[in-house]
Amino acid sequence: MKKIWLCLMTICMIGLLTGCSGSAGADADVTEIRVAFNQNEQHPQYLAMKELGEKFEEATDGRYKMKIYPNGVLGEQGAMAEFIRTGALQMAIVPCSVPEGYDADFAIVGAPYLYDGIDHMEKVVVNGVFDDLFYSARKYNFQVLTVYTAGERNVYMDQPVESAADLKGKIIRVNDSPTYIEMVKLMGGSGTAMAQSEVYTALQQGVIDAGENSELVYNDFKHYEVAPYYIYTKHIVHPDVVIASTEFLDSMSEEDRAIFDKLVIESTQTEFATFKEKIEEAKQIVTEKGTQFCYPDVEEFRELCQPLLDRIAGQSDVTKKIYDDIVAMREGEE
Repeated sequence: MKKIWLCLMTICMIGLLTGCSGSAGADADVTEIRVAFNQNEQHPQYLAMKELGEKFEEATDGRYKMKIYPNGVLGEQGAMAEFIRTGALQMAIVPCSVPEGYDADFAIVGAPYLYDGIDHMEKVVVNGVFDDLFYSARKYNFQVLTVYTAGERNVYMDQPVESAADLKGKIIRVNDSPTYIEMVKLMGGSGTAMAQSEVYTALQQGVIDAGENSELVYNDFKHYEVAPYYIYTKHIVHPDVVIASTEFLDSMSEEDRAIFDKLVIESTQTEFATFKEKIEEAKQIVTEKGTQFCYPDVEEFRELCQPLLDRIAGQSDVTKKIYDDIVAMREGEE
């Protein structure tokens, strides 16, 4: 019965999406751009996408109108990619693991210790380093348009960390990813996959020794109450990606597509800037709550994780070129 119910729900959802692409009468020529998103309306990614939609609507004299479905109301993120592939949905903001599920080369976008920080990632994205890889996803009936950052992921726990030796044997919660688990092992710890909703209690009860995430998540989930040391290991600059249906993209005129592409880049810069502002706000809040910040030698951790990065970077000619271009764009290099 459960499987039948899930199938019925999926059919109903597809019917809902495909049945609302236009309106009768005066609005018949308006194209609605439906965007799936799993975070709330205050999230920097939502704000950037909202601004993109408003600017595109204005620039096209109302011929396009965007509707964002936040808080995961349309369902699990992997399923959203399938809706997009069929043309039932126009766009979505999803983890980079979603396109990676179709093409392993996408692992390079979020590889450990690939970037020096958020500014480095933004420079890479805006300068088009990923453009060819992103366009290549069209063979799956979607295209990756850009990267929105989800911040820098760092370790936090109930004691300070000055070097990799302080992580030896520590159980660290990570996303359900073989790459993350191997990364933590190379850093000296032991990675264990766990839902974000379970982390607070697990830290409190000593089931795990540490979590790892951005300052925003650390603050939002009040993890500072059970892990008062936030350690800048800088192991991941987390990429989420904006994906779009090729059916939707190819339906635009050349003029509208040029406007749209320009606004996508502008929205990328908006999202990075807004996320950095939110990080500073979160840091101020957790500092007032008693958080102590630690700054171990990041290069030590980078060297420990280099074999993993080399393997990801070396898996194809595409990833090798991307890796070389990203390294060349590190701060102080051309």
